[in-house]
Amino acid sequence: MKTEEKKKEKCIHSGHRKRLVDLAINAGVDNLSDFQVLELFLTYIFPRGDVNPLAHRLLTEFDTFAKVVDSSVEDLMRVDGINERSAKMINLFGGLFFQYTIGKMGKRLKISNRADLVDTVEAHLRFRTSENLFLFALSSANIITHKRRFSSSSLVEVGVPTMELANFLASSKPSAMVIAHCHPFGKATPSEADKDAYKIVKEFCETCGVNLIDSLIVGDDGVFSQYENRMCRTYCDIDELKETISSFAK
Repeated sequence: MKTEEKKKEKCIHSGHRKRLVDLAINAGVDNLSDFQVLELFLTYIFPRGDVNPLAHRLLTEFDTFAKVVDSSVEDLMRVDGINERSAKMINLFGGLFFQYTIGKMGKRLKISNRADLVDTVEAHLRFRTSENLFLFALSSANIITHKRRFSSSSLVEVGVPTMELANFLASSKPSAMVIAHCHPFGKATPSEADKDAYKIVKEFCETCGVNLIDSLIVGDDGVFSQYENRMCRTYCDIDELKETISSFAK
């Protein structure tokens, strides 16, 4: 009896992966449901077997595909069917996608105006799930020629040690520099430590003959400019947007 049940199950799922791939190709990945996207993604990690039940378990635990990818290796391994290898592969996807996005933008980014600067910083930091800090070196033609990232995984508190900053300026020889960091799941408002760090970096850059254009902070609510001491970009609250759309529909 068990053998017959297995045969029926195999028959039901036979060709399912191909149908899922064909659906993604023909309809477009952006037209798939979150569940279908996750199931398709899992087929790359698990080359054999039915990943449908696993996709259900992951969405039950983490709610969305994005949250699955952003989850830690430890949290992923708590889900039945996820071992250390598969958890690490899922966890790495966010970094791979980030590298793809930055690559599409081009290695030498021209900053023509403040909007370009905020766009670039936003692309590097908005969807980070841990605190990260970037240094951007700009040429006299306002092209980003070098960048350096610091993360909370490599530092107890994300900051720029003076020696690291000196090495970055010596190797990149910039005309100007931008510093930016994120407050994951928090507001972009600078803390007292952020204010103190901005003053120190600004004074150090002036000593080295480098113009510090700005220190930008990316949070859930937008992007804060420490140079202008104000929010230079504000993000719309999703719940408020839904309520607004709903009120127009009535």
